[in-house]
Amino acid sequence: MSIKIISTKEFAKPLKVTIQSSGKLGFTSETAKSLQLTPGKLIQFGKDTEKNEMFLILSQGTPEDAFAVAKAGEYFYLPTTLMFDALGYDYKRATFFFDLVRRSDMDEELNGEVYFMKERSRYKKTNPEYNHQSI
Repeated sequence: MSIKIISTKEFAKPLKVTIQSSGKLGFTSETAKSLQLTPGKLIQFGKDTEKNEMFLILSQGTPEDAFAVAKAGEYFYLPTTLMFDALGYDYKRATFFFDLVRRSDMDEELNGEVYFMKERSRYKKTNPEYNHQSI
């Protein structure tokens, strides 16, 4: 029998990222700290097209296949505007949040530290279609 102790540290606060109105993907300070982000750190994205699920990968791959983390003040972000445009995210009318769920079972397959991006969204209050609910 092989039993692994599950640490509560992994579940204390959810890791979150948000698509900003500019299309950049922003990290909360807690998430940036937990992921040990530094300017230039490489992050890739994967998409399961059958399930329409996204994955964020702290990459060990090549720079041409990854986004480099950027920093403005204390704020870490990725320049993902063109990617989210191509994927059809309407971040001008709605805010998209992703809770990051660790998926260590996929690390070897995707060559990095893998997180499932659990999506949530809501219309922006300034949008005339805003209805206080998720889209």
